[in-house]
Amino acid sequence: MAEYRQMVPLLPLRGGGGREAQVVAQSLGARSPGQVPPNARPWLSSSPAQSLPSASSMNGRESMKPGAAPLAPDRDVVQFLSTIFYVNETDDAAVVRAIRVGSLRGSCSVKWSTQDASAMEGKKYNAGEGMLHFGPGESVRTFEVGIIDDDNFDTALEFDVLLSEPMNCVLDPRLSMSSVMILDDDLFPSNSFKEVIELHSEPALYETGFSLLWGFIRFCFVHVPTIQWKTILVLLLANLGNAYYLATIFLRVYLVDTVLNTEDPSAEDRLWVTGDRTSTAFLLGLAWVLPNFILLGTDYIEMKVLEMGFNIRYHLRVNLFRKYLRYTPESRAEVPIQDLKISIMEDIPEVVSEGYMVIFELWAMLGKIAMVSIFMLRKHPRSAIPLVIYPALIVVYLIRTYRRRLDLMAKEGEGQSDTIGSLMHVHNARRLIACFDKEAYVVRRFEDVLRQQRKLTMDLKSFDFWNGQLIPWITLLAIGTYIGISPMLVLRGTTSLGAFVATIGVYKDLGDRFSTILSGVESLSKAISPLAGLTMQFNLPTDIPQRAEVFAQRQKFALESHQQAPMFDSIPIVFSNVKIDHSPTMHTGAGCLSTQAPQGSVIHVIGPHDSGKGQILKRICELQPDGSGTIMISPHLLTLQVPHEPLFMESAGVFGNLHLVSNVEKNFNRNVTARGKRIMQRLGLDKEWIMAEYESEEAAYVRGAENEVVDKAMSPFSCYEEEEEESAEEEDEGNKTWASQLSGSEKWRFQLARAFIYDPHVLVVHRPVDNLDDHLKETVMSLFLEFVEKRGLENNLEDLAQTQRRPRTVIFSTGRATQTSIADYVWHVTPDGIKVEKGPRSRRAAGEAMMPPGPAV
Repeated sequence: MAEYRQMVPLLPLRGGGGREAQVVAQSLGARSPGQVPPNARPWLSSSPAQSLPSASSMNGRESMKPGAAPLAPDRDVVQFLSTIFYVNETDDAAVVRAIRVGSLRGSCSVKWSTQDASAMEGKKYNAGEGMLHFGPGESVRTFEVGIIDDDNFDTALEFDVLLSEPMNCVLDPRLSMSSVMILDDDLFPSNSFKEVIELHSEPALYETGFSLLWGFIRFCFVHVPTIQWKTILVLLLANLGNAYYLATIFLRVYLVDTVLNTEDPSAEDRLWVTGDRTSTAFLLGLAWVLPNFILLGTDYIEMKVLEMGFNIRYHLRVNLFRKYLRYTPESRAEVPIQDLKISIMEDIPEVVSEGYMVIFELWAMLGKIAMVSIFMLRKHPRSAIPLVIYPALIVVYLIRTYRRRLDLMAKEGEGQSDTIGSLMHVHNARRLIACFDKEAYVVRRFEDVLRQQRKLTMDLKSFDFWNGQLIPWITLLAIGTYIGISPMLVLRGTTSLGAFVATIGVYKDLGDRFSTILSGVESLSKAISPLAGLTMQFNLPTDIPQRAEVFAQRQKFALESHQQAPMFDSIPIVFSNVKIDHSPTMHTGAGCLSTQAPQGSVIHVIGPHDSGKGQILKRICELQPDGSGTIMISPHLLTLQVPHEPLFMESAGVFGNLHLVSNVEKNFNRNVTARGKRIMQRLGLDKEWIMAEYESEEAAYVRGAENEVVDKAMSPFSCYEEEEEESAEEEDEGNKTWASQLSGSEKWRFQLARAFIYDPHVLVVHRPVDNLDDHLKETVMSLFLEFVEKRGLENNLEDLAQTQRRPRTVIFSTGRATQTSIADYVWHVTPDGIKVEKGPRSRRAAGEAMMPPGPAV
């Protein structure tokens, strides 16, 4: 197909906040009303399970009550071309396309606007809004949203684009909102470590040392929200405490040398209240106490307003979790789930605490040392010698122990990961272990793992113990030496008694301060090991670039196909040289699959086991390996592949597993839940206990949605941690989950019910009837046919008429050579490759003679 390049001039529209937004109007396949094919029909899909604009805003500003007939069934439908668009951070703007489906007669318009999601306006993109106008025969419009490029690392963030205020058209409920994903090209924590990061080696990151830590500190200071101004304010407030500390030193000297010194006649003249030692002592006590009220207030402000640890932990955890969900299979293999758990629950808090928050403690201690230096240099300069000795010894110590500490920490972390990994492996294989009576062997292996972990832990503890003795012993020797030379200082009048006593206390404080500084610097060095691991995990490859490439190919395919035929409903699913590497017949040459699947059809894939049928179906919805052919699907079609093995979320019940939503979706109402019950009933999942579970959860979800009460723990996708009863922590045979009480057939039908509720445009199912009896086979096949013919199942309460919804396509496989009465096309997997022939349904429609029936499904 020739690449489409026709574009009309740019139309300037006013963006949000006075910004100019550019709308690029595209006229694809523009035709006058008389040129529209007579068989063109406005098909479009819908779904109740999305939190989207109300029915009144989507249907030409006309309201519709639940249960009423769909409004304006003769109007065209406007929607986005895809549920997600991709843009590189280095691009000037994101290109977003909206399409019009229907007769294309007359003109219509919709408003577009942007909305923050994980990407924030002004930081990652420029907000905008405008109107999209479709003239007669025009079906595609394009607008652009400006992208902001920066040098700060982010995982792939997204913002939303919305359609609203339709005029002379209606909006698709599901596709009136789309996301724009921004592909970030920066590295964590800084692009300056690119060469080291590309080595994929933690030891190489260790060699960067404190420069890696400095990059992390700069990242937090510049990029994490609110951290910059909070950091500056906390550093300033720390000076108040240091000033008070210096004042207390001089107050102690003044108390001994002046207030309590009755032998010096001149002391009377230095009293705050001349001649009154009692009043002066009272004022001295007030001067000691009253500033603490100010310090208490600043401490409260730091705790209540200036808290930073949670913000940094939250930012890192969310980004790492988002990154993990987008990992490639190779990246996920490098980060086992136990390593992810340790990173999120232990490494991130450790890096934040010992890699960033510790700088405030170091700043406070350095300030106190500066105050001590002022006092010692004023009272007895030679007593300030430890101010030189302490830093020199600390520097030598850090240089000598840095690498050893990181090695011990890395080994201790690996031991902890091995222990958690052993537990997780045993949990996943506990039934297999019990079946083959391997409990004793597993326990012995676990004992070996624990012993090894203890050895690594004790090595690190021993190292920390001996290194922790450095500063206390230096302080002890300094104080002992100073006491030993006291006669030469005090009796000869070189130093006053008050200054001498205060200096001993200062030496003690000085040792404590330098000990704290050493601990802080050690904390910084300790943070390098987990920071190196996090740096590796944050910079592992994701599948987003590959998804963006596939999207670009499919968008180009859809636009070129649409240029030849104006109706999006006529764009087929195109298979081109698709091969399955491990299939005996479809791995090369003539065995490759090259065909088309029209929208609105039922495709039946027949073949023996292990012939590659399941891999073909998986390829429709998954990313395609390089060199294995292409499957082109227009991006406006929502696809869903139902795997053969039952999948359930253990943390959710019947309702949560069926709808895959949380109660925070305000549009989730009883009409939607009633549809779920009807679909379950039609699939024979209406046992009393199942419906009781469903209805009890339904009431809680709907009540929470109506009252806008967000119960985080109810959501199956919740990341909030709560205390669980011990009996619920581990499920055994005496405490079965609801899913374990379902039969194998019920589990499979539950998956089908979930798929019908999701209501995809292309439903792909592997072996849906192989393990069902004849009655259930007939039920499932009839539901597939109804799903295609009515463009959805039990969708009688939708905002769109049936003719306005997208056509539905079903592609399913069976494990043996059987005939079905519902298939439009049958793909036979044979030793010579795949042979495509018309099915019974398309033959009946064409009036062709039927083939002799085979085994019925």
